[in-house]
Amino acid sequence: MALYLVVHSPRHEERPSVQEPTRLVAMARDALVPASLPKWISTYSPDLHDDRIFSMWEANEGAQILEALERYGFLTDMEAHPIRVQRWGPADVLATEHEAID
Repeated sequence: MALYLVVHSPRHEERPSVQEPTRLVAMARDALVPASLPKWISTYSPDLHDDRIFSMWEANEGAQILEALERYGFLTDMEAHPIRVQRWGPADVLATEHEAID
């Protein structure tokens, strides 16, 4: 299973004023089911000067995330671009450096 960062950007085209509500609660419940895929992990909102939202997911491929976002009603006002990423940090760098020295 891969880790994905999804960049959600507002659509700047005219949309009907009446839209179906998103199914955020259902998406949250489904994310807590251990075997569910794709799995929504978390969402990050930048400061007030940035309209984008960023979310982290576990999935086999980015298309699964787009299908889920469509199913839960999140592609009406926002575009989503999944990017496969690897998580690493200081401990990983130091572990690699230690292995190189040995």
